[in-house]
Amino acid sequence: MATTPPATPRRLDLLAWFTGWSVLTLLLGGWFTAMGLNDWYASLEKPPFQPPSWAFTPAWFAIFTLLTIATWRVARHPRRDRTTMVVYGIQLALNAAWSLLFFTFQRPDWALGEILVLGLVVGVLAIRYLRIDRLAGVLLAPYLVWLGLATAINAWIVLNMPR
Repeated sequence: MATTPPATPRRLDLLAWFTGWSVLTLLLGGWFTAMGLNDWYASLEKPPFQPPSWAFTPAWFAIFTLLTIATWRVARHPRRDRTTMVVYGIQLALNAAWSLLFFTFQRPDWALGEILVLGLVVGVLAIRYLRIDRLAGVLLAPYLVWLGLATAINAWIVLNMPR
């Protein structure tokens, strides 16, 4: 396992490409979230371990910055493969879909099932990245930790919703 890619071009075009996908995913997720931040969300009982609302935007910005750098490293690596890039695309779609399910459709139960799948997909992505570039895989650790917290919050809300 190489820690850094062998001498390859910097490929700033790839960095711009993955930055664009990250920004698009964040904007889409933010839009879906904004559509559901209303009386329904305010009425939900939140877990005592949920971070303050202001923490979510910087956390996701940091996570997607690390994801972008990790993906850029992998995409430039001679051992990159198409399957890994497909898994990357799937996790982007799943990430935005969670906000759609939870906030826009107001279905925390569906979102819980979806975030469990998202966590598995990001775990697979981290393993694939580790095999190609060790640092790239390590850069996904905060994403996995944050998804663990988000999953716990989602599960707590589902378990404490009025029936």
